[in-house]
Amino acid sequence: MIKLKNIAIIGTGGLGREVLGIIKSINKESTTWNFIGFYDDNVSDKMINGYPILDNIDSLNSKEENLAIVIGIGNPIIKEKIRKKITNSYITFPTLIHPSVVIYDETVLLGRGVVIAANCVLTVNINIGDFTYINTSSVIAHDTEIGKYSMIMPTVSISAGGIIGDGVYIGNGVKIDYYVSIESNTTIKAGSVLTR
Repeated sequence: MIKLKNIAIIGTGGLGREVLGIIKSINKESTTWNFIGFYDDNVSDKMINGYPILDNIDSLNSKEENLAIVIGIGNPIIKEKIRKKITNSYITFPTLIHPSVVIYDETVLLGRGVVIAANCVLTVNINIGDFTYINTSSVIAHDTEIGKYSMIMPTVSISAGGIIGDGVYIGNGVKIDYYVSIESNTTIKAGSVLTR
């Protein structure tokens, strides 16, 4: 009998609940994860979508058993702060890829804690930094680099050779032309078209 890996999500907002959907979709393809619940310091509920709120985030540092954690927070600054609070070696940060994602080949490199939602396409020679989230139906073309803690919202299109810094938030439907560079900690509003 295969022992499932325990996994929990930090954040009970919409993004955290979407991460749960990704975990469930992965398990439909190949049973991997035992979802045990959420961590969230800002809710008083005891249950979310039928799963328990386990404790506050600081309690993760006292765990003495292996636990995978996904940070289901969209704001890059908050996500980085939460990550830096967790120092326990029992905690790991898996990369989650929805089964419908198309990744062309092994030249696509993904850091730890990366989440890629449904129907995304990543072509070749792409480097995605730790804890970046790529949301539904986004397309990333060849020779693109995306830094750590970035948030790519749904239906974003990044053409070849893009250089995206750390902690960048790219809103819904943004189109980024060939070889555009975006500085770290930048916010790109939904629907924007970047050509230089």
